[in-house]
Amino acid sequence: MGIVILILFALLALSSVNGCDSFNSDGDFNWGVSDEATASEGTSTSSGLPTCDGVVVISVDSESVRVPGDTGVFSSASPACGMSEGRGSADAVVVLQDALTRCNREDVATDGEYGPQTSAAVADVQRRAGVTADGEYGPATLEAMRWPTTSGADCVAGPSSGTTGGGSSSLPPTD
Repeated sequence: MGIVILILFALLALSSVNGCDSFNSDGDFNWGVSDEATASEGTSTSSGLPTCDGVVVISVDSESVRVPGDTGVFSSASPACGMSEGRGSADAVVVLQDALTRCNREDVATDGEYGPQTSAAVADVQRRAGVTADGEYGPATLEAMRWPTTSGADCVAGPSSGTTGGGSSSLPPTD
């Protein structure tokens, strides 16, 4: 009996650490995610894509590039994800901000926060590329942007398929 009680307390502690509500208004245990956890983390964007929670390496024109990705436990490490103001892991946002600065001629802080400055920079790239300029990062923006190679020596156009392969960008080449 003592082991069962210890396990229940451990589950209760684990759920509260992960942002789950402990008890609902009826006094019953609630395994759902709290409103605060949903608001701060988010599992999908307005377009229904999973929120970018990490970094994936893809091949573009025989070069490897690091791009924001869906790296969750139940995903297949894919670049098919989205970010917007307040959404996206710091690692994913830093990779995006680095590409915006190094390869897309945008002046944005590389701070890991998808805020108004990053949203405006993404919208500028989207506008130049002729895609919907909403400031939200997603597959169309992945394709429209230029990305630094993992060697750091060059920038390449985003993949034309949204996942792998080569493509061209309407953006001017970087110096």
